[in-house]
Amino acid sequence: FLQRQNEPSIAVSSRNPLHLLAGANDYRTVDLPGLPDGDETGDAWQGVFKSMDGGLTWRSTLLPGYPQDKSPEGLASPNKGFKAGADPTVRAGTNGLFYYSGIVFNREDKGLGQIFVSRFIDNNNSESADTIQYLGTGIISTNTSGQLIDKPWLAVDIPRPGARLCQIGSQSFPAGNVYMSYSVFLGSDTSGNPHTGIMLARSSDCGATWTLIKISESFKLNQGTVLAVSPTDGAVYVAWRQFATTNVPDGIIIAKSTDGGRSFSKGTSIATIQPFDQGSTSVSFRTNAYPTMAIDGSGRVYVAWSQRGVGPGGDARIMASMSSDGVNWTAPGVVDQSPQRGHQIMPAITAAAGKLMLIFYDLREDHTIGIFSPI
Repeated sequence: FLQRQNEPSIAVSSRNPLHLLAGANDYRTVDLPGLPDGDETGDAWQGVFKSMDGGLTWRSTLLPGYPQDKSPEGLASPNKGFKAGADPTVRAGTNGLFYYSGIVFNREDKGLGQIFVSRFIDNNNSESADTIQYLGTGIISTNTSGQLIDKPWLAVDIPRPGARLCQIGSQSFPAGNVYMSYSVFLGSDTSGNPHTGIMLARSSDCGATWTLIKISESFKLNQGTVLAVSPTDGAVYVAWRQFATTNVPDGIIIAKSTDGGRSFSKGTSIATIQPFDQGSTSVSFRTNAYPTMAIDGSGRVYVAWSQRGVGPGGDARIMASMSSDGVNWTAPGVVDQSPQRGHQIMPAITAAAGKLMLIFYDLREDHTIGIFSPI
């Protein structure tokens, strides 16, 4: 029943670089026989994808707790009882740990749902079998009536001085802090403008327990957070998109923590932008100008996004800005100033081995291709 999959996320085991864990929105249960409660169709859930040979071959299943799950792990999952899951993010931690975050919800119950982190560990104890073991799922936050939590994002630090010890079975090892950012839709303010908050959850014991703080006090409509941790000093950065409301422009905002995520600076604007936003139609897919962020080995922070009005004919281009301290930012510059028409959208950036790498969708050939008509 394998079929549609989207929004993938992947991480490499810290115990064996050939061992990979990935997640994605997975639609294999949409028309699976034996749907519960007499439903005609099912919904998406989070897929779990493992490779023991560096990505040459893969095996996949669903994260425990999906509606048809009758396994002991599934029945014990706090996600059991929800009909849909989405927004996976997978990150590697120390000692072979993996963290897998997402949301689960019921569409018919006014969006009621919850945000969670599941944990896996790579025991790395076999040359042929699957060594990545599911440990369990913990709930970070639950929707209340009139609220909606959305788009979690994970980042994991290395163990720093004073780190707590984690106990996983018989294994004991220092913990690197785990951070999760997400949006909470809180309804409308007194002017009728929608209002959201950016929240951060922090764990110092390998995801066993979490503490929450709000980091977007002075901003109204926020979404699309990304998290990154500086390898030099453990500083935590959260960037997000501010959507235009009354007297507030579209922009890219960032906040910084220098105390391991216990507190954050007030959010500051990297740039005011003319965003590339579009909805789903017969000739377009849904996308918003959310930021992407990376930090290099020297602690320099890079943020990129898609912005209209930059390329020929006002087409969108990928813009980027850099900061050495998270406070002062360079003027945004064009990453690829192609002279051809066509938007550039949905960037993703990373830093490794002294190099920055950025990928994005590029529509410069769009005008040469007609509408696809299936046979």
